[in-house]
Amino acid sequence: MKMNYRDSYWGVYFICFGSLLSTTESTCNYPTDLQNGVWDDSQKGSITYTTTTMTGYTYSSYSSGSSVWDCHLIEGDFVVSKAQGTIDLFGSPFDAYICQKLTKITSYSYYYYLESDVQANAGNDRLNVFSTGTTVSVSQACSKTTAIPTEEFHVLVKTANIADVKQWFPTPLLGTFEYTKVTDAGVSSCGTGSVWDVCANRTTMTLNMTQCSSVVAYSQGEVYAVTYIVSGSTYFVVVVNPGTPDGSTYFRFSCLAVSQSGSTVTVVEKSGSCEPGQNTNLVGTGGSKYTMTPYITCPFTTDSPEEDSSNLGLIIGIVVALVLLIAIAAVIGYIIYKKKKKQIHVYDKHKEENANDQTEHKSGIPSQRLHRNATANSTSPTETGS
Repeated sequence: MKMNYRDSYWGVYFICFGSLLSTTESTCNYPTDLQNGVWDDSQKGSITYTTTTMTGYTYSSYSSGSSVWDCHLIEGDFVVSKAQGTIDLFGSPFDAYICQKLTKITSYSYYYYLESDVQANAGNDRLNVFSTGTTVSVSQACSKTTAIPTEEFHVLVKTANIADVKQWFPTPLLGTFEYTKVTDAGVSSCGTGSVWDVCANRTTMTLNMTQCSSVVAYSQGEVYAVTYIVSGSTYFVVVVNPGTPDGSTYFRFSCLAVSQSGSTVTVVEKSGSCEPGQNTNLVGTGGSKYTMTPYITCPFTTDSPEEDSSNLGLIIGIVVALVLLIAIAAVIGYIIYKKKKKQIHVYDKHKEENANDQTEHKSGIPSQRLHRNATANSTSPTETGS
């Protein structure tokens, strides 16, 4: 079959365009901060990133599954990963995709939402599956039929930099409290003499647990705030435990649902990520509820002291600018004053010279002679009488 030039041109175009798309997908790289590091995920545990792969994020479905993913596409805050290996659905292969909407907190911490529907046949993980060979876009991988609850977010913290992720706790927790703990089994402990302190360091929660029959915040007595999100009147705070987790008593992360009524603060905790429906009224399986009354409070004027710092910086900047403007105005004023003074001096000198010239013109006698004559005429009476 004979191919004309135009057909050949379009054939080359499509080949090149297709190669470009293929190259773009194959060179997808995870965000630079994540690359070549080990991270703790509040939902999935330890995750290892290379430039293009993520290992440790495990899912299973229909006796298949994977824990290794390839970076597939990135668009803005949306990071799409494709699982290595396929799912066998009714004799046909399918590929699994997860879509994470990542938000950077620090260089060592992120929080994210999984932008997919819950899949009952995949352990209730949020992911999407497509027939193997399908070209999957970001919008397809991130499609969902229902909105993600505000409280259903997860965090990533770089394992080697846990101490570097500390953020401010929200206002209701800024205090030193006495607290009573009630477990999901109804066991009450702590109480009189217990201390829950977030005043000594507003990024660190220190716990005196000697009056308690079980640990608090699944920790050895100290946790750091990673981030929090507000939904209505409830704060959902994720804290990280710098101690060693064992997966039964101590966990790397816990989520605190926090509300306040008057001076009383109520906290409901669970291990790992915050979960949909979590609130300060219902204690889930394995969780505990705390009723806290403050010894003292130490709130910022807002929940965002960074904003206060920014306002202070702005005020300082304005004051400095005003001082500079005043100094510049003073210098300019002085220069103008000196210039005017010089002009006045020159004017007075010219005026005096003009006056002398007029005097000489009227008398016909130079001014110096007039001066001498005036001196002579001013001889004292004594001299005249002699």
